[in-house]
Amino acid sequence: GKNMARPLCILLDGLAISAPTIQAKIYRRGQLTGNFTQTEVGDMVNKLNAGSLPARLIEQPISVKTIGPSIGADNRDKGIKAGFIGLGVVVLCMVVYYTFAGSIASLALLMNILFILAVMALLRATFTLPGIAGIILTIGMSVDANVLIFERIREEQLRGSSLRIAIKNGYQKAFRTILDANLTTFITAAILLWVASEEIKGFAIVLMIGLISSMFTALFVTRTSFDMLLSGKIIKDRLVMLRLIHNPNINWMGLRKYFFVLSAVLIIAGMSVFFTRDNTKNSKYDIEFTGGTSVQINLKENVRLTRQQIEQKIRQTGSELNNAEIAMATVYSIGKTGSQYEINTTETNKTSTEIILSADALLSTEQIRAAIEKTGMAITNLQITADPQNPAEITVTTSQTNKTLVKNAITQALPGAQVSEPVVDEIVNRAILTAFGDQLEIQQNLKPRVIATEKITEDFIDTYPELSDFLGGVKITTQLQKTTTAQDLVARFTSLRFKPDAQNLNWYAYKLYNTDLTAMDPNQPLQTFVYVSVEPEAAFRELTETQWDRFVENESAKITAAAQIETSLPRITQISPSIGAEAKTSALIAIVLSLSAIVMYIWIRFGNVRYGIAAIVALVHDVCITLGIVTACTYIADTPFGRALLIGDFKINLAMIAAFLTIIGYSLNDTIVIFDRIRENIRKKQITAGIINDSINQTLSRTLLTSFTTFMVVLVMYIFGGAGLRGFTFAIGLGVIVGTYSSIAIAAPILLFAQKSKQKG
Repeated sequence: GKNMARPLCILLDGLAISAPTIQAKIYRRGQLTGNFTQTEVGDMVNKLNAGSLPARLIEQPISVKTIGPSIGADNRDKGIKAGFIGLGVVVLCMVVYYTFAGSIASLALLMNILFILAVMALLRATFTLPGIAGIILTIGMSVDANVLIFERIREEQLRGSSLRIAIKNGYQKAFRTILDANLTTFITAAILLWVASEEIKGFAIVLMIGLISSMFTALFVTRTSFDMLLSGKIIKDRLVMLRLIHNPNINWMGLRKYFFVLSAVLIIAGMSVFFTRDNTKNSKYDIEFTGGTSVQINLKENVRLTRQQIEQKIRQTGSELNNAEIAMATVYSIGKTGSQYEINTTETNKTSTEIILSADALLSTEQIRAAIEKTGMAITNLQITADPQNPAEITVTTSQTNKTLVKNAITQALPGAQVSEPVVDEIVNRAILTAFGDQLEIQQNLKPRVIATEKITEDFIDTYPELSDFLGGVKITTQLQKTTTAQDLVARFTSLRFKPDAQNLNWYAYKLYNTDLTAMDPNQPLQTFVYVSVEPEAAFRELTETQWDRFVENESAKITAAAQIETSLPRITQISPSIGAEAKTSALIAIVLSLSAIVMYIWIRFGNVRYGIAAIVALVHDVCITLGIVTACTYIADTPFGRALLIGDFKINLAMIAAFLTIIGYSLNDTIVIFDRIRENIRKKQITAGIINDSINQTLSRTLLTSFTTFMVVLVMYIFGGAGLRGFTFAIGLGVIVGTYSSIAIAAPILLFAQKSKQKG
C-alpha cells in the first residue's frame, strides 16, 4: 500500500528477472503490470512456477546410449545352464544318499526355487549377479535344513524308535537349529536391505524370500509329505539312508593348536597380499571402486567383430603392452548396430604437471596432496613425486584429463609455485588404437569456417515461424572443407560435451538445419549447415552488446570445436572413483551392522555372549582368508597352473562383495548347527573339550554333506558359468571350504578358550 506506482523487483536465485509496477495493494491476490510481450509473460509464469532459475532443461537429453545385452546375455545363459546342472547334482546327491527321503527333499528344493521365482515375478524384481548369490545360499540352506532333519531321524531310528516317532522327534529336535540358522541369516539380509547399495539389496531380497520359502518347504511340505505317506502306509518300518561316516571319534580339540597356527599363517599371508597389492601396477579393485576409463569405439561399415572378439583383442593388447589393467578390460555393445562398443578399464589416461616450489615454501608430498584436495576440485587418483636430487621439483600426476582444471587446482593450492603446462598421456587411447588400428571409423577435422552470423528477430520469425523458440538467438551459417553427414555432425556436437577441453563452453538449446532451414536427413551428405541457438534470457530481455558478443563467440567456438574433432575414439569418459567410495562405505556399514546384530541375537538365544563372539571371529576369519586368496590370484592367473584351474585376475567389485556376504551367511549357518548341538549336550552348564568333540562328531556327517552339495553347485557354476561369473563363484566356492573348516576348527575351540578364561577369572 505504501509503494503504489513503484516498481517491484522479482528475484529468482539471486538474479533480477523483472521489475513490474505495483498497481494495487496486495491482499489475498494482487496485480503487477509492466510492458511485457506474450512470450515474456509465458516465460515469467513458467519460471515462477518452476521456482528455480538454473533448472531450465533443454527438450532433448544430452546423450542417449543403449547398452546392448550381449555380455549380460552371455552371463545369463551360461548362468542358467550352470544353475540347472548344479541343481541336478544336488538332487542326485540327495537321492543317492537319503534314497526315498532324499527324493522328497529334492521335490521340496524344486518347490522352494519355484516359490522364489514366483515371488520375484510378482514383485517385478530384477535378477542380478548378487541375486544369483542369494539363490546359491538359499539352495545350500534349504538342503542343510533337510539334512539336519534326516540326520536327526537317523539318530532316532538307531535308538530303536518307530518310524512315526523317529520322524516326529527328528523334526522337533532339528527345528530349533533350523530356526536359529535361518533367523540369523534373515537378520543379516534385512540389514543389508536397509542400508546397502542397490546391487547388494538384490542379494538381500532374494535371500529373504528364499529363507522364508525354505523354512516352509523344509518344515511343512516335507513333514506333510511324510505324514501322508505314513497314513497311506506307503512307508512303514524305516527310512533307508546311506551312512558314509560311522561313529566318528576325532579329538578335534586336541588339534586346535595346529588349527590356530594354520589359520594365523593364512590370515597374515592373505592380509599381507591384500594390503600390498595396490603397491603394484595392477589394482585389486574393479572400476566400480577405483574409477577408470570408458571409451566408445565405432567400427567401419565393412568390419564385423563380435563383443567377445573385441574383448579378446583389447585384452591381448593389454598383455602385450604389459598393462594388467587393460588386459582385464570389459566390453559392452552399444545399441543393435553391431558396430559400436564401449570398452571399460580401470586404467586411466594420465595428466602430468611439473611444479617448482620456492625455496622458502618447501612442502612435503603429503602436504601438497592435502592442499590440492582442499581445493575441492575433481583431481582424482593423485600421485605426487619429489625429485630426490631437488625436493623443490615436484611431479603431479592425476587421472583428471581436463588440463585447465588441473592447472587451476594446483595454482590455487600452491600460490607462488611455478606450474608447467599439463601434458596428457593417452594410455588407454593408444592401447585401443594399437588393438584395432584401421578397423575404426575415423573422425577427421572438417576444417570449418563461419561465413555468416545473424540475429533471430521477430521479423525473421515471421518468415520462419518454426524458429519461434529461438527468438532473440543467433543463426550461424558454417561451411566445411570436407564433406560429412548430418548424423556425424549431430554426433560431434553430442560428444563435444564429454571433451575435457570443452567444459568451459556454455550450453544452450540448439538445432541444426540445412541452409534453407529445412530439417536435415541423417544420411544426407553436406558441406554447409545452419546452427541456431538462443541464450535463455534473450526471450524476455535485450542482451547488452557485451553479452551478445560473448554469446555469439561461445556458440561459434562450439561449432568450430565440434567440426574440428579429429579422432577415431568418439567418446572418452574418465570415471570418478567417488561413487565406488560410497559403495565401499555402504557395504562396510552394512557388514558391521549385520555382525553386531548377529552377536546380539546369538547372545540372547544362547544366553552367553561368547557364542556370538566366537561366531563373529569365525566370520572375520573366513572373509580375511578368502579375501587374501582372491587377491593373490593375480600372481598365478597367467601361469599354466592358473589357466588349468581357470583362475583369472579377480577384481573386488560389487559382485565380489555379494560373494563375501554369501560366505558370511554360509559360515554362520554352519557354526550355529555345531553351537546348537553343543548347547544340547552341555551338562551342568559347563563346556568341556569332550562335549565339543562329541558335538562336532555328531554333526560331522551333516556338515560334510551340506558343504559337499553346496560346493558342487558352485563348482559347476565356476566351470560352466563363463568368465563373467568366475571371480564371483571362485570366492563363494573357496568360502564354503573355509567356512566349513572354521566352524569346526575356530568357532568351537574359542568357546573352550572363553570357558577356561572364565574359570581362571
